[in-house]
Amino acid sequence: MDLVESLRLLAEQNVSGVAFLSAYGLTWLVCGVFWRRAAERTAAFATLFQGMVAFPAALGLSALIGAIGPDRPVAAEITQLSILIGTSQLLGLPFLVYLVVRGQYALVPFAFAAVTSMHFVLYSWMYRTPVYIAMAVLVSLGSAAVMLAAPAGERRSGPARVCFLTGGLLLAAALLLLILHLAGR
Repeated sequence: MDLVESLRLLAEQNVSGVAFLSAYGLTWLVCGVFWRRAAERTAAFATLFQGMVAFPAALGLSALIGAIGPDRPVAAEITQLSILIGTSQLLGLPFLVYLVVRGQYALVPFAFAAVTSMHFVLYSWMYRTPVYIAMAVLVSLGSAAVMLAAPAGERRSGPARVCFLTGGLLLAAALLLLILHLAGR
């Protein structure tokens, strides 16, 4: 089996990552609520550690759609590549921790969204769809725009908007990929 066919089968089995987009999209939205209702420090920590909820939820959703298990249609190397792409954003954690330690809480969602958008570009190649590139561009540029447009006197407004935007875009991408998957059947 050639590489392109392996990637097509992976995209088919994973519905192009819809479980992960959905789980992380929801946690980004929850973080937006934290930024509206909780103290900045609490909201920053919720944003920083959202993956501790999203990752197991994504694995559970993946199991429900049959995306994980012993009958993977791709070589182990493709699975390893998928894991490397997914964990690549962990390299941004030291910067996020630095922001929290320095009390720059309002920048945490913006920085996290930027780091997250970078790793989505690689998923575009792996799942053979431009949806991930479009989403990455929208997250990156949209996050910058909402931070710049946030009222100066409302420190939590920009971070909340970044979380809502990022979560909304992830969920929109998941819905689009699901529709494309179902239409392709």
